[in-house]
Amino acid sequence: MKLSEMFETRKALVTERDSILAQDTMSVEVEARGHEVANELGKLDAEIRAAQVRERFASSSAIENIVKRDNERSLDIRDSAKYKDQFVNYLRNGTMPEQRELISTASSSILIPKLYEEMVMKYLSANSVMRSIGDLRTGVQGYQALRYSTLKTADYTSAWTEADTGTVAATAADPLFTEVALPPVLCLPKTEVSQQLIVQSDRAFNVEEEVLSHLQVQLSKNLEFGYVGGSGTNQPTGIFKVTSTSGINITTATATSGGGNLRANSIAGVTSAGWLAKLLEMRYTKLPAAYWNTAAWIIPQDVYAVISGTLVNNVPIFVPSSDNVATIQNAAPFTLFGLPVFITEYTPAQITTNTSGKNCLVVLGGIRDSFAMREWGSMSVTRDEYSLSGTGRIRYQGMMFANSNFTRVNALVQLQVTNAAS
Repeated sequence: MKLSEMFETRKALVTERDSILAQDTMSVEVEARGHEVANELGKLDAEIRAAQVRERFASSSAIENIVKRDNERSLDIRDSAKYKDQFVNYLRNGTMPEQRELISTASSSILIPKLYEEMVMKYLSANSVMRSIGDLRTGVQGYQALRYSTLKTADYTSAWTEADTGTVAATAADPLFTEVALPPVLCLPKTEVSQQLIVQSDRAFNVEEEVLSHLQVQLSKNLEFGYVGGSGTNQPTGIFKVTSTSGINITTATATSGGGNLRANSIAGVTSAGWLAKLLEMRYTKLPAAYWNTAAWIIPQDVYAVISGTLVNNVPIFVPSSDNVATIQNAAPFTLFGLPVFITEYTPAQITTNTSGKNCLVVLGGIRDSFAMREWGSMSVTRDEYSLSGTGRIRYQGMMFANSNFTRVNALVQLQVTNAAS
């Protein structure tokens, strides 16, 4: 029976019930019929509720299927040769692809064809230290919030309780959960091309490939800097950030340097013996042993250039390793105290007027455990031929959303140097 038919039947039963209840006196037959009507109403109400639930689920499922089909159709379109050609025409003359309303979040923003997007992502993975060793998830949706236990490895019980010993009290360690918000932050790499270059573009010189090549390099640098040295204000929080945010208590090894607040003073002001002592402290004292098997060093290039010559008994402390991770282009072919070293060209913003006067110079730890990165959706491109029209150029603006932040910071150690002149 259809839901509409059930409501009609119920309406008739309610009318009959009300007419029975309106009678001053009831015969045995009328009273019996009253009980029958009440039973039928109860049964019918249950059937109506069940039908409504089925209809609600069916409607929800239909909506999900529509969204799924639209997403699949969008991917199919972006993977087609036709859309690739339309994208090329858009870069050259601004003609919008026919499918822009389906696959774009804004009428002026065009998603990059799947072929080019895969090329960009491969480049990012090959040239990024943080994306390779941290907790990275791409293609996420909605408002990301990371929930995790704040218990340190030492907080878990190591006590054994025998099942047949009733006199031994069990030791419990309840998880303590916290949450880190990761709202999407807009990354906007851009490149500018002259109208003359576009006119000259042909099969021998594809301007669209040059534009995308430039955007992918710029995007790589934007993301990597954000993950390494981002301030957390209108950009990701970098793993080298000196933070006093409530709930983020990063383990630190500290040193003091004189000569002013500049980052270069922090690096140069630590003696060779001081560097050795602090790196040893980070490795064997500050970092919990539970993370020794998975930990790695991240050292900015300017710091590495200073400490790479540190010697112990005339032997460099950075020892060549044949088993180091070879898949990361920016990994130095060395280990430091048995752990792999990753070199980044990006440095955090130097401290100049910060009241703490601290610069974070080296990071050590289980990066995948302690630092998370999230990247939303697909890359898109806008073509602006008006802002620079007076110079005969066209601006191509890439668009991508990403963010990062600390998570289980007990798996991380920072070397923070305070300048005496701060």
